[in-house]
Amino acid sequence: MIARGLVWSVLAAIAVLALRRRFDVVEVRGRSMAPALRPGDRLLVARVASPRVGDVVLASDPRDPRRELVKRVSVVDTAGVILSGDNSSESTDGRSFGALPPAAVNWRVIGRYWPPDRIGRVAPAPTRLELADQGGEPACTFPEALIAGEPSLAG
Repeated sequence: MIARGLVWSVLAAIAVLALRRRFDVVEVRGRSMAPALRPGDRLLVARVASPRVGDVVLASDPRDPRRELVKRVSVVDTAGVILSGDNSSESTDGRSFGALPPAAVNWRVIGRYWPPDRIGRVAPAPTRLELADQGGEPACTFPEALIAGEPSLAG
């Protein structure tokens, strides 16, 4: 009976190690991916063979290989993989360090498992319109509306 329990324990340990090589968990610590990801979000990630545009991935930080970055893949081409943060004003990304070799992109985000009210898939990349819409009204969206000969509002 003890031998059977030991065998199951060893098999369970092997299974955990095998899964650990394929899956991992990480915690977000920054605002570069807001609003899709927030500090404190915990993510399930899986090994990735080749990243695709739109994937949220973990990649080795080219400035400090001991760190990993959570970013969205914006370009995949022969020059490499270019990563971008959804929140460009809070992100150090491909605009700063350029393209990364595909081998630097190790993991793809599968989903968020914490906090409970945010469990699920990570939102897709915001559109340009969503990025531009910060609320309020612009002073003058279309400069051509001020062309001479138009009726004056001061009138």
